[in-house]
Formats: sequence, C-alpha cells, structure tokens
Amino acid sequence: MSRFTRVCASVLAAVLLALSGAAPCVHASSPAAAPWSHAYYLFLSDPPIACEACYVPLLITSVPLESIGKDAPSDCVLITTYERDSIWQINGMVSVAAADLEVAPRIVRVRQRHYRYQEVAPAEVLKLLERPEGTIPISRPMLHSDLPPGPSLDELKAVFSAFK
Repeated sequence: MSRFTRVCASVLAAVLLALSGAAPCVHASSPAAAPWSHAYYLFLSDPPIACEACYVPLLITSVPLESIGKDAPSDCVLITTYERDSIWQINGMVSVAAADLEVAPRIVRVRQRHYRYQEVAPAEVLKLLERPEGTIPISRPMLHSDLPPGPSLDELKAVFSAFK
C-alpha cells in the first residue's frame, strides 16, 4: 500500500468517524485537511500561444488556494484537460507559493503563466477522473512531463469518490 493510499485511508476513517458523532483521538501528526480536497480550473489570463486556451489546466490542492503559502509553498497536482472535457495529460506536481497568488482578482501563476482560477465541485472532478477520455474525439499523443510525478489517476479517483 502506498503512503498516499495510507494517508487517504486514515483521512477517510477520520471523516467517517466525525460523521458518526464519535469523538476522534487527535494526534499532532494528523493532517488538517484531506489530501487533494480542492480543485480549480485555470483559465489563461496571459495572451494564448497557438490554441493554448483549449487546454484548461486543473489544479488539485490539499488546502484552498487562498490559504496556500501562508506558512510554506504547497505542492499541487497539475492535470491538463482538453476543453474541461477530457484529460490531455497528468503533468505531475507543481509548487504554489503566496507570491504566486492574487486572491482578490483570483489570479494564480503556474509555470510562468497567469490564470484566473475557479473552484470545481468534487462531483465534476470525479466525473473527469472516471471518464478521462471525455466525449470530444481527439488524438492524445504520449507526452513526457518535466514535473515530478504525483498521485495516480486511481488514487485521485479514490479521494474524490469519498466526497459523494
């Protein structure tokens, strides 16, 4: 069992315990929030290069974007979608710091590009993760990512399934 799966299982157990009304035993090392519990579509604010605007990034975070960077940068999962319909590429992990955020206009800088961000409901994220090929027929070449790998599609599906 991977570390990520163990963390997800412990968080899910804590959520189920909280919903049952029983008092949990809190440890200092317990995560404050479920891993990867927030998701945002990123809409390009910079001028697009070619048809870059068609490829809408999905940023998955463990805390709300507005909270990122207060203590330290946060590692986030970056997935490139095609028109928010299908997964084009699971890019990997990116770091987002307080300097990358403008909260009032809802702007975030990811990989030297500026985006407006919009929170996505867990059900919509789960739908995308369950049907990564989407409904628009497109060719998907194998792309190499220059980012460190993040959680697998199955691990992300398991986390967002818990929000049902």
